[in-house]
Amino acid sequence: MTALNPSLAARVARAPASMFKAQLAGRLGLIVLLLAPCFACSRGVRGEIYVPPYQPVWKGRHKLPSYRVGLPGAGWEPLAGEGLQAVWQHSTDPAIIQVHGECEDHGDSDLEDFTDHQRIDYSEWKILEEPTGEIDAEGRPRMRKQQYYTTIAEREALRTTVRANLDGAAVMVEYVVLKKDGCLFDLTFIAVPRAFEQHTGEFQTVIDGFEFPIRR
Repeated sequence: MTALNPSLAARVARAPASMFKAQLAGRLGLIVLLLAPCFACSRGVRGEIYVPPYQPVWKGRHKLPSYRVGLPGAGWEPLAGEGLQAVWQHSTDPAIIQVHGECEDHGDSDLEDFTDHQRIDYSEWKILEEPTGEIDAEGRPRMRKQQYYTTIAEREALRTTVRANLDGAAVMVEYVVLKKDGCLFDLTFIAVPRAFEQHTGEFQTVIDGFEFPIRR
């Protein structure tokens, strides 16, 4: 499964907010699209629907699914580029939201294994903890990992919040993974720590709008 592009994540971590857009567009060669519905586009998100670019079946691109996503709203700009599906960068804060799906070639690992596999791009990967509201025998608050199962698009999904280090820079990652109808999807939100909390609601909007297969 393709996780968030490491080079893209590195730009999130290192770029000053005022230069973030220019560095992404210039160094990665990504095309910034309009947030308005783009029914004439040949690939990427058309309104709220991701449609894979056409390729002959022998190239294997038929294994990429079409799906619906929620739009993160004002301040988020869609990106298009080789290997990217539904991706947005924030216009002022170093933050990226990405949705990716693939069918048939993802293997049979469970959701925890798929999540754990993401750590290979990072020098540090620590699942955050939160208090349960209970006290242990020594009077200390009990803690639990911020990793839990939920339901998305009528399927079980695993959601994980992580503090990570990428090329020496601290980032926060929220990662959601699910399987449905032979396809594997990951929905990722990555940002520098100072910008993370203020944009989790916009990531939730993308998740809430996720639909596969698409019902017309």
